Formats: sequence, C-alpha cells, structure tokens
Amino acid sequence: MEEEKYDELEQYAYPDSEHIEKVADRYSSSIGLFLINFSILEHDLNIAIAEFIHDDAHETGFVILEKLTTSNKIDLFYKMYVRLESFKEKKNKETLNKIREQLEQLNTFRNNIVHANWQSLTKNGFVWTKIVVDSQEGYVKFRKVQVTPKIIKQKIREIEKLTDLIDNYKETAFEF
Repeated sequence: MEEEKYDELEQYAYPDSEHIEKVADRYSSSIGLFLINFSILEHDLNIAIAEFIHDDAHETGFVILEKLTTSNKIDLFYKMYVRLESFKEKKNKETLNKIREQLEQLNTFRNNIVHANWQSLTKNGFVWTKIVVDSQEGYVKFRKVQVTPKIIKQKIREIEKLTDLIDNYKETAFEF
C-alpha cells in the first residue's frame, strides 16, 4: 500500500482549479469508463452473493443486498464463501483472499474518484480525497491520492481481470 500523503489547510481551502479546467476532457472519459466497469464488477459481486443464497432465483439475494454498501457486500461475499472453503480443505482459499483484497482496493480507488475534490488536482495528478482532522493537534488536512488517466486505465484492466477471476472462482466454488 502506498504511503498516505496530506496537504495541511493553511487558512482557507480554495484550491487552484486551473489545472482541472485544462485536463477535464482527458480525465472525464477515463473516469466514466472506470465507473462503468466498476458498476459491472459490483453487479457480478451481487450475482455471486445472490446465487450463493439461492441458486434458483436472485430475488432473495437482492432483497438482502438492497441497503448494503459495497464494503458490506465484499465482507458478506467473503464470509459466505470462506465458510464454503472450510468444507473443501480450503482448496481455493488463496484465490478467495485475492478476490477480497482486489475488491477492497478497487472499491477504495472508486471511493477516491467519486469523493475527490477535482479542483485540487495538481499537475502531478494528486487530488484531495478526504478531509481529516488530526486527533492530537486538531488541525485540518486533506488526504491526497495520485489519480491520472494512466492509473485509471490500469485500474480498469484490473477490474476486467478480477471479473474473470470471480467468474472462474464461482464455477469451482461448489465443487466438492
């Protein structure tokens, strides 16, 4: 995991929005494509959970999923399937762990994109993603993450590979 970086709040939080105005078109298409692909990944996760709950219909699974955050869905998916792995001498537990780890990383990246203050984007591709108040000193700082079109495209490729991995895992999950 990359070291977290922060900008401290000086007196006011008025980021210079000049850079995003110049590169918005380059970013918007990458961000849009990432969000579309993430949506497909999340739907595949929903299906994996719904089919685990009831393989004849998805309705019961979707009733359960209705109010869950993506993080909660990842946790539910893992807990259901890890129990299944315990019955199979944990043959595919390593794959399941990899799926969970990648889902969590991609969900964090998605949250960074969605909650970023894009006006704060720097020429080096860093953008504020979260307001943090230091619990010891009480000063305000902004967590910043590097997000570039190149990084976004890499994350899209990761989503595509993960979607395939989940599909392959599901096919073998119930083989005893």
